[in-house]
Amino acid sequence: MDVGQNKFETDNRVITLLDAPGHRDFIPNMISGAYQADVAVLVVNATTGEFEAGFEAGGQTREHALLVRSVGGGQLTVAVNKLDTVEWDQGRFLAIKEKLKLFLTKQAGFREADLTFIPCSGLTGENLTLAPRTELLSSWYKGPTLKEAIDNLKTPTRAMDKPFRLSISDIFRAQSGSGFSVAGRVEAGVVMKDDRVLISPLNEICTVKSVLGRADGQLDRVCW
Repeated sequence: MDVGQNKFETDNRVITLLDAPGHRDFIPNMISGAYQADVAVLVVNATTGEFEAGFEAGGQTREHALLVRSVGGGQLTVAVNKLDTVEWDQGRFLAIKEKLKLFLTKQAGFREADLTFIPCSGLTGENLTLAPRTELLSSWYKGPTLKEAIDNLKTPTRAMDKPFRLSISDIFRAQSGSGFSVAGRVEAGVVMKDDRVLISPLNEICTVKSVLGRADGQLDRVCW
């Protein structure tokens, strides 16, 4: 089970989307995806009974929020999905928002200023990229769409002046020769071809043979 990757553009940013699996059997994969992200979008099901099943003991909503916070995620947008199944009930949205806000601030450790709650429907596309068209929602919701909320997230500070540090999330063996490639999250600094790096905890020094990038200019993997 891999972490899916895609890209989309907002008015001000180019967003790389990491789609982490939500099933309890793939928690390690979810951690791998969440760790590489700068910010997170938590999708919850507003259908009667479904939110309660995910939020109460044994559900995955709590665990996902705690995992995102534990791997360094400081900003969280909560997409309250499938609100169309309850006729865009404002009371249902506010009940979910208050319950989640209490948990996220008191137990998960998020700051209230870093939380955003967006009512939406993935099936109908309501409030994803365009303002609400249905009067049942527009009559009481005047906030941003999901796309606008993502666009308004603060860009994390990059420690470009610090020594290079890469947390490895995957290793690729070379098909020919003795080298291998690694992928992961750049925590600090920059890396270039022929740089010498220290691998921990093996305490071995390697030489960077190449740095591969994707078509969008993002760092893909480092080979040595």
